[in-house]
Amino acid sequence: MSDTKTDIAPTPRSDSQARIVQAARDLLLGEGYSAVSTDRLCKAAGVSKTTLYRYFGDMKGVLKAVVEAEGDVFTTDVTARSDTAKEFWRSLGQYGTNLLELLNSEFCIRFDRMMHEQARGNPEIVEEFYHAAYGRAHAELADLIGHAKTEGFISKPQDADTLADNLLSMWEGLPYIRARLGLTDTPFDAPKRRVQQCIETLFTEDVQRSKRRKS
Repeated sequence: MSDTKTDIAPTPRSDSQARIVQAARDLLLGEGYSAVSTDRLCKAAGVSKTTLYRYFGDMKGVLKAVVEAEGDVFTTDVTARSDTAKEFWRSLGQYGTNLLELLNSEFCIRFDRMMHEQARGNPEIVEEFYHAAYGRAHAELADLIGHAKTEGFISKPQDADTLADNLLSMWEGLPYIRARLGLTDTPFDAPKRRVQQCIETLFTEDVQRSKRRKS
């Protein structure tokens, strides 16, 4: 895979850029990357081809801009460090619940499907999407777990990256695979309950130890 990346702004800096990214988002989700031409995109955004090329270079540059913009959607707004075990387990549960509720959204499922469709033809764009979305979630979760291990809230011997990977896999599991394949529209019927069950399964001893301290 080439390391060369299109040199574009990660976020729109002008009204024209914003219109192009929004129009591309709507067309890509509605019809897929292969069906969207520069002519259609420029017409939908109300800009000239010269403007599109100046800001993004080509359609791959536009897709990269959309990926970067939509990666911000995947933040779960739970990054505060916890001072007590009780606060940590609450924060971890809230993080997971926010994530699964996000993954329940029609937008996330459709964008995820589109990225899988692009995996063969545009691997560098899919890599951008991974780092902006799932990679970001993994890093945030590993940070939470790493802090918890330092504070002694988690006693499992695995490193924070491994535990974050395990927990994310448990949270998403087969329900999200079914949604990705179009077998269901809403992967998680009860996100909060699923998240808590997975936490208690992976961190059984630590969760029980925390509960005993509260009693």
